[in-house]
Amino acid sequence: MSDSFRSFLYPIGLIATLLFGLRFWLQWIYSEKRERSITPKSFWKISLVANAIMVLHSLIQMQYPVSLIQSINGTIAWRNLNLTSARPKRFRTMLFLLAISLLGVSALFFCQSYLLGEGFSWMRPPKLPWAKAQTTEIALFWHLLGSFGLVLFATRFWLQWYFAEKSKKSELSPSFFWLSFFGATCALCYFIRLGDIVNILAYGTGLIPYLRNIVLLKKRPQEIVKGKFFIFAGEKSGDILGGELLQALKARLPHASFYGVGGEKMEEEGIESLLSLHDFQVMGISAVLKKLPKLFISFCKLKRAILQKPPEAVILIDYPDFNMLLAKALKKGKYPGKVIQYVCPSVWAWRKGRVKSLSKNLDLLLSILPFEKRCFSAKELKVKYIGHPLVQTTLAHDYDLSWKKSLRSEPLIALFPGSRMHEIESNLPVQLEAAFKLKAQGQFQFAISIAEEKLEEKILEIIKKSPFSMDEILLVPGKWRYELMREAKCALATCGTVILELGLHKTPTVVTYGLTNLNYYVGRYLFKIRLPAYSLVNIICEENIFPEFVHNALDSQKIADALKELVFDSLAYEKAVLGCQRMQDILFEQNASKKAADAICEVLEYAMPLS
Repeated sequence: MSDSFRSFLYPIGLIATLLFGLRFWLQWIYSEKRERSITPKSFWKISLVANAIMVLHSLIQMQYPVSLIQSINGTIAWRNLNLTSARPKRFRTMLFLLAISLLGVSALFFCQSYLLGEGFSWMRPPKLPWAKAQTTEIALFWHLLGSFGLVLFATRFWLQWYFAEKSKKSELSPSFFWLSFFGATCALCYFIRLGDIVNILAYGTGLIPYLRNIVLLKKRPQEIVKGKFFIFAGEKSGDILGGELLQALKARLPHASFYGVGGEKMEEEGIESLLSLHDFQVMGISAVLKKLPKLFISFCKLKRAILQKPPEAVILIDYPDFNMLLAKALKKGKYPGKVIQYVCPSVWAWRKGRVKSLSKNLDLLLSILPFEKRCFSAKELKVKYIGHPLVQTTLAHDYDLSWKKSLRSEPLIALFPGSRMHEIESNLPVQLEAAFKLKAQGQFQFAISIAEEKLEEKILEIIKKSPFSMDEILLVPGKWRYELMREAKCALATCGTVILELGLHKTPTVVTYGLTNLNYYVGRYLFKIRLPAYSLVNIICEENIFPEFVHNALDSQKIADALKELVFDSLAYEKAVLGCQRMQDILFEQNASKKAADAICEVLEYAMPLS
């Protein structure tokens, strides 16, 4: 075959080059739309046609290694197409076709070399129709670099074929694109030196898609680890719910394993803790700002742990702002499992726009208040009302009578200053002042519930600064808080879950909640929190059952007056007790934890316990 004829046929390679570039650009566009690296069937169809054209081009141009590589890659393209079909051929068929293609190409190459009397040439510089005859010799270094690049470039398809045969699934792995990038770079340098326009375009046009696919592949979700569950509780009340839920899930799924973040209750049930619950116990804008860097580091660590080895489900308990950000990050990171929120954020109270975000990022919302489901009536999110878990916890509590030995015969007034340090600092001083004003009206015994042992020192410090002497106040450990609620005539309590617990014990309560000016103004004017009531008893009953004193209304005399009315006015006392009964009737839905576990298994499509 004459050089002039080869020059005339040189543009055939340009068709293959365009097709090679087109397949990766189409694959890139397809991947960008889905925000992850995926390979459509069209990729392999275009590859097969381009490989066939390139084999023809390399035979004409007397470039033996290129023809061999392209024949191998063409056979692999056919095999990938075959693996995507309903009935893939046997592996033996693939090996037969590969052998035939290599022998056929080699036979054609040597026939052309010797039968036409042109002699053997391993890799001839191209005969370009627009260039003068090339006489410059190419140094050995360039041939070695080019051969290395070509082999490296070809290896990507050979490795991909190996993994495809192993998994019986056609896809492109990270190694494919790394080999593509480095192999193409070496080959590109070689063909620039040769002046081979066809191969310059063939190896150069894919560099950008190769790099972008490497980035997209980092976002690709891993396979779900079956029977593994991530559970997160960021505060003590969530730890209690998490402990009960773990117990119910373990009964339902005996072979499942659990890891995440929790406190004592969840650790007692065997959760593997990644971080301490205490790292997340923060409330209020100013407190959050102080702890923001540490929270951000913890957030990134949890997100990475979930996405690297995705559990079957991620169960987020209460702690709404952090949990909603985590749920959003997991969905964006293509987490393949189910994301479940246990305890609905207060969308009925403030930031109603969160309804849309919750619907987009969650697979299941477990509601513990009966009216919350209405907020999502226009959305597709699965919302399951399971009842409030505290109803069952209260009813099932085994009361310890031994602690009553220290009680006197006088009516008992219980103080619940909160479970966080800043709550105690904001509420206990004014609660003690109000209680001291009541003391002047009769004989009473006063007791303070200590939610956690580590808070006792702060509580003692505040008592010493109050009008009370140390021997006038009984300190009750948190483990006996229910006993204290049951025995108390009335209570003074910081707004929170404890108000609901007091309502379930039918203990008339005066509610306090101290806020910093920053927290108050941000909540009222930025987040527009303007509720007719702040404690759950009043919200559920839609009536002012328990008197509330929040922020500027936190006046010890007014609190004392409200407490006196509950203590001395039998009608006011009875009204509060009846209100508590009404709330209990509304919430009466037992076995919340079991119902939560059943709802989780339902969304995971478990018809029966794991065996």
